[in-house]
Order: sequence, then C-alpha cells, then structure tokens
Amino acid sequence: MKEEKPINIEFEIENFGPITNLQCNDKTSSLKMGIYANNGVGKTFFSRAFRLVSQNNHNTSNNLLTTDQSKGKFVFKITNEKDPEKSLRKVEIKLNKNSKPVIKNDTGYIFHVYNSDYVAENLEKENYNPNDNDIKGYILGKSNIDLTKDKSEKEKFIKNRDKIQYKIDATITKVKEGLVSLGVSQNTSNYKDINFDNLYNGIEKQEDKSFESLKEMYQKLESMPDGINDVQKPHYIVNSTVLNEIKTLLCTPFEKSNLNESFVKKLKSKQPFIEEGLNLYHSNNSKCPFCKQRLEKNALEIIDLYTRYIDGKEAKIINNIETAKQKLERLKTDIETQYKQFYEINTQYNDIKTYFPYLESELKRFPDNVNALKEINELIIMLNEKKEDITCTNFEFNCHIENIHSFLEKLKTDLQIQIDEINTLNETKNKIKGQKLLLRKRMCNAKLITLKKDQKDNIQKIKELNQKISEKEKYIEEKENEAKINKKKKVVETLKKLLEIFFGDKYTFDEDKFCIKFKDKNLYNNATNVLSDGEKGIVAFCYYLATVHSIIDKEEDYKKLFFIIDDPISSMDYGFVYAVAQSINTLNQHFDPELKRFRFIILTHNLDFMNILMNNRIIRQKYMFTNNKISKWKEQLMLPYENHLKDIMLVSEERNPSHTTPNSIRHVLETICKFENREKNLDKYIAETPELRKNAHIPKLIQDLSHGKPRSEGLNEEVLINACTTVIGFISVKYPGHLQGLN
Repeated sequence: MKEEKPINIEFEIENFGPITNLQCNDKTSSLKMGIYANNGVGKTFFSRAFRLVSQNNHNTSNNLLTTDQSKGKFVFKITNEKDPEKSLRKVEIKLNKNSKPVIKNDTGYIFHVYNSDYVAENLEKENYNPNDNDIKGYILGKSNIDLTKDKSEKEKFIKNRDKIQYKIDATITKVKEGLVSLGVSQNTSNYKDINFDNLYNGIEKQEDKSFESLKEMYQKLESMPDGINDVQKPHYIVNSTVLNEIKTLLCTPFEKSNLNESFVKKLKSKQPFIEEGLNLYHSNNSKCPFCKQRLEKNALEIIDLYTRYIDGKEAKIINNIETAKQKLERLKTDIETQYKQFYEINTQYNDIKTYFPYLESELKRFPDNVNALKEINELIIMLNEKKEDITCTNFEFNCHIENIHSFLEKLKTDLQIQIDEINTLNETKNKIKGQKLLLRKRMCNAKLITLKKDQKDNIQKIKELNQKISEKEKYIEEKENEAKINKKKKVVETLKKLLEIFFGDKYTFDEDKFCIKFKDKNLYNNATNVLSDGEKGIVAFCYYLATVHSIIDKEEDYKKLFFIIDDPISSMDYGFVYAVAQSINTLNQHFDPELKRFRFIILTHNLDFMNILMNNRIIRQKYMFTNNKISKWKEQLMLPYENHLKDIMLVSEERNPSHTTPNSIRHVLETICKFENREKNLDKYIAETPELRKNAHIPKLIQDLSHGKPRSEGLNEEVLINACTTVIGFISVKYPGHLQGLN
C-alpha cells in the first residue's frame, strides 16, 4: 500500500549566503527530515536562517546576504489540510542591505537550532562551562483533573458577557454618530471618552444641563449670523452740578431793587425782552433797536430806568434763577435720554443674547425715574417762588436734593453693572468658536452621563459575569499549574542524564557550581583543555538538548518544538555517532514520553551519519542538498548497511547465498549493536539476545567466514540460509522499519 503523504513542504531561498536561487517543493508523511549536503552549498546558512527566527535579534542583513546583493529572502512553508490547528504554516525572512532582517513566523512552532553558531555563543566563549544566568523561570505544568465542565461554564459566561457588551457598544456607536452629525470632532478627548471602558470603570463627568438643552444652545450658536456688531456700551451723560447752585439760591435772602415795585414787577415779566433790547441799544444810542424810530426824551428816561434795574443785583439774581431752572430742565432731559439709551441698548443686548441662552443674567434695569423727575419739578417750583420774592428763604429743599442725589448714584451703579454685563456678552460673542467647542465638549459629557445612567444595569451584569469568569479562570489556572517546574533544575536534570548516556561516569555535571566535572574535579576554566574535540561536540549537543527546557513556558509547548540540527557529529568516533543518532530517535524520553511525534530537520555532510539516520528509520524523508538545489534522495545512493541487509533478506527468501553473506550478517549485527550500545561488543550482544543466541552458527559465521579464515570443514548453504532467516526475524520484530524501507 502506498504511503500517504498529506504534508507539503516548500523552500524558497534567494541571495541567502551562498544560496542564490533555490526552489524546493515536496510531499512527505512526516516532518522528520534529513538533508545530506555537500560542502560549501549553504548548509550552515540554512540552519542560520532558523536560528534567526528563534532569536529574532539580528542587527543587520549584511552578513547574511549573498555577496554584492542588496535583497534576499528565506521562505519555509508547511501545508497540511489534515492539520487540525493550522493548514498553512509559514516562516518568512526578508533581507535588505543595511537594515535589520524582517522576520515573520506564523507556524506556531518553537524552533530550537543546533549549529556552529549555537556552540560558539553558548559554550566556546564560556570555555564549555555554560552560563546559568541565561536559564530563568518556570515551566507551567498541567494537572490531570477534568476541567471540561469548568471551561464550558467559563465560555458560557464569556458568551453572555459579550452579548451584553455588543448591545452597549452598538448604543455607544449610535450616540457617537449623533454627536458627529452635530459637528463634534472624533479627535477630541471628550468624544473619545465615550467608550465601554469608561462606562465600565464609572468615570465621573460634571455637567448640570441635559444633552437636549445643550444641543438647543449649540444650535442657537450655529444659527447666529456672522459679523454681528458688539452691543454698544452706555455712557453716563447726566450733569447734576446745578443742585449745589440751587442750595445757594434758595437759602440766601437777596436784596430787592429800590425802583418802584410795580415798575419792577412789569420788568420781571418782560426781563428777557428788555435785556435783549438793551444789548442792541448800546450799539446804536439814537434809535430803537426794534422799530428803528428815533428815541424821544421820555423814552430815553425809561431806558435809563431799565438799565439801572438790569445792572442791579435783583436782575442778576433773577437771571441766575432762570439759569438754574434751565439746568434743572436739562437734568430732566439728561435722565430721560439716559433711559432712552438704555432701552435701545437693552433691545440690542437681548437680540444677541438669544444666541446664548445659557447666559442667565439680564441687563440691569434702571430704577423708576418718576419720583426723581417730581423732585426736580418741586425744585423748579421753589425757584419760581424765589424769583417772585428773592428775599424769601422759607424753602424745604434739602430732602428733594438728597433724593435726587441718591437716585443719580443708583443710576451710576446700575450703569456700571450694565457695562460689565455687556462686556461679558460681547466677549462671549467674539469667542463664539470657543463657545461652540465648549458646548460640543459639554454635549459629549452629557451623553456619557446619560449612557452611564441608562446602561447601569447592563454594566453591573457584565461586572458580575467578569467576576465569575475571573473566578473560573483562577480555578482552572490553579489546577492546570499545580505542577510548576523550575527550568534550570530541569535543564540540569536532563543534562546529567545525557552526559551519563554518552560518557558513563567519566564526565558529570555539578549542579551547584554549574560546571562540568571530570571524575571528582570541577572543570572551571580548563574544560576546553581537558575535553577532546569529539567530547566537546558531545557536551555541546547534550547541552543543546537539555536547554530545550529553557525555551518552554508551558508543558504543552513541548508539542510545538521543531528541532534544526546541523552536523552534531563533527570529530566524533563511530560509537558517539551512533549515540547521537539514538538520542535524536528518543527525543521524547528527554522531554515528554507521551509525545509520539517530534519535528526536526537534520543537516549533515557525513555519509555514515546519514546512513545511520536512514537505516534506523530516524528520518522519514531524505534529501540531497547541492548547489541551489534540494532534491529527493536517490536509491542508488543506498549505503553499505542497506546493501548488506538487502543481501541477507534475499538469502532468507531462499536466494542462493554467496561468499559475502557472512560478512553481510556481521556488518548488519555490528551496526545494530553499536546503535543500541556503543560500549558493548558484538559477541556479548549476540549472547544476550535470545533471538540470535538460538542460532549457534551465527558467532562462527561472523568470526570466521566474514574474515576469510581457513577452516577444515565448510558450512553448507542451509546453515547460511537459516542464519539469514534468524537475523531477518530478529530485525522484523525489533526494527521492522528497516525492512519496510527496503521494500
């Protein structure tokens, strides 16, 4: 039956080190891949790309780009329609000269890379004594209790919460749209404050007016025409100095004229006319200033009497009284004019104020002026009486004057209040942009206050659900994290086991000093000198495997591991090479025995190592990496183990054995022996293996016939066929994949 290969892998590499243009697309059943590479084709840069993804801290692309190139890329895709989590996983690195690499990794895998860079950074510079400061933190484990019900309840709470929040969000969106339609900018902080978080957290906003009233005020402002003039400020125009003059006139007893009283009385009735005539007469003494007739003697005598009166004190007092009366009339007029001015200004003030209804003050009104005008009229009456008898002083004028003064002082005070109110209105009008902005902010605040009130019950429900969700999450987390593993302790534990597997008790690890021990001595500074090159490679590879724990945060993360291993067997003897292969084959034993599948790409230029990986079915997909090309492994490149095993299998199927058959048996069993335990010799391995021990001829075959030693008595074909059948039976039980690969 043909093997199903649901996984498609694809590489696309351009100008990445020596790799200038590589395209590879292939189907596979497993992400356990081996790539045999010739020297100089870019194997190290291939692993370096994945190390770049795992670290994501490379400063420049320049030392990764192909020489004289300014752009490059490395793309690795995995497509698997049967993958329950992701059908497409992709790593992409873009290189631009003089810039940092741009790295995108959406595979969900944790890449752990072993190559020469890893060894140099983690061990060589530390003289093969790793730095324990690099290993910190804990791995969160999982408990074995069934949390399905709790997780289901948590999801139910989340669903109910999200449903309520969706309704709140829809309401918020509608409110915001309404504000935007009124001209509110979406960039203002008050607009941005209208969000779910602020409702949830109960943010406080101050606004004593409703949104509707603020909206009405805003629309009033919007309707105000441009270029409206300021409200005119009133000026105090009342002149009250006459009041002091009146006091003097009314309280002083003036002396009357000594002319005939009846004559004087007539003069008083016509005094203005007579004064005007006398002024004209002085300029022309021969004629009447009015009729132009020549004046007779009796007329001149009367004029002389007129002159004597007018030049006398009584006439002047009479004139002063008339002047005072005129000033009082002007005072009345000034007061009435002041009031008329107020009515005009008040009309203009109220017209503009309609656009600013939030300005509650009105223009200060003047007190009623009726009484003040009456008081002035009373003074005029007193002056008329004084005019009739200038000697009279019996006048009660003080209360009238005081009342008028009080009235005028109140008028001045009210006028200043008017000016202040007008200034406020004018300033507000002239700052209409700021007023609009302020109202828009206030509308936002009012809406948030309304939302907070309307959504109070829903917010409370969400808080209660969040509390339940939090309690469930805490419970689940506590149960899942009951096993909390110290990363450093786990690294040391694994490293000790691996060193024991490879070195027995020759090299161990001191957990307290965090250094390698050679027998009983800690190798602080001289590990580099004590370890051979091959041993350094083994220590580095052991440390690489152990530090897997340092990049894991949760136990389930072990499932996400993807190993990239670049030539871990440099300078190693054959036994160590087998041990490295075996450690790769049993990765799950070091990390999570329950895991059945691990992902890895192993790169090597060692043909023997590649042979071991293939023969022991450690890798499932085999490739050749040549210049700018990754191609499938060709069967004609089958290595010695496979050839020998195929020979044995054919003989077991009753093909005639040949003189090389004993050698094939020896090679196959020796390869398996060294793979399982490099310290054990072949004779002991056969003796301890029941399936092999039952055939007594096998030791003789591998010792004598495989080495070409002479014997007095030969072995017949049946013995060889039985030996081959025994070996194939043993392999079919213990390593069935070896035979499947040949088929």
